[in-house]
Amino acid sequence: MLVPEKISSMFWVQVSGFIGNENCNLEVYLSHHGILLRVEGGSDFDISPDGREITRPGREGQPLEGLDREIFLGPALVLARSMRENWCLHASAARFRDTSIAFLGESGYGKSTLAGHLGRSGWVRVADDILPVTGDADRVLAWPHFPQLKLPEEQQPAHFLPESLPLDVICLVAPAGADESPHVEALTSTEAVTALLSHTAGTRMFWPELLSKHLAFCAGAGSQLKAYRLTYPHRREALPQVQELLEKIC
Repeated sequence: MLVPEKISSMFWVQVSGFIGNENCNLEVYLSHHGILLRVEGGSDFDISPDGREITRPGREGQPLEGLDREIFLGPALVLARSMRENWCLHASAARFRDTSIAFLGESGYGKSTLAGHLGRSGWVRVADDILPVTGDADRVLAWPHFPQLKLPEEQQPAHFLPESLPLDVICLVAPAGADESPHVEALTSTEAVTALLSHTAGTRMFWPELLSKHLAFCAGAGSQLKAYRLTYPHRREALPQVQELLEKIC
């Protein structure tokens, strides 16, 4: 373990999780110099206090490869954006006409499958797995120019989208039985806030000040966005019916 005194930093948190295809231990240190992020088996990454610069001490200018690339495009970038109050939802997203919808839910619930289907069926895919969002007094914006690690370069949605888009709707995706028909139901604003809190990436790395800012964002966004629970069986034959339901929402 890194010794805090040697880096003039305060040890904040240690968590574990999958980065790339590996289960790794991750440590976060806070100091007046910003953030030090250390992932087992990878390089250290420094994040500036304003969250606008990420560097690898002693390895500046060297290509990002292997685990270091996964760290940079995963926890380092998510935390840096969060420090700028640009929160990364664990969500796919798609846009129909003038309405953008984010699909929140656990891994394996069909978020990416749904966004991919919609993107081939008259919609525009906005995100596959991570959707950064910001909020102010009267709107929530989605920022699609974020690397979607599960998609090859030529399929990145950002190639075809502006820097930001209004986010109008969130759908909390829930599994259904194989014989159950897809359906949607409206969520209360409290349920919408809970969904946003539960499906923001990187929150286990947040310190109290950042957690407070994140809570304020979720409270505001939950009262502004239309919110639904989308329940459907995770099978391709159900996707056209799901699409029809979503287009009625739009």
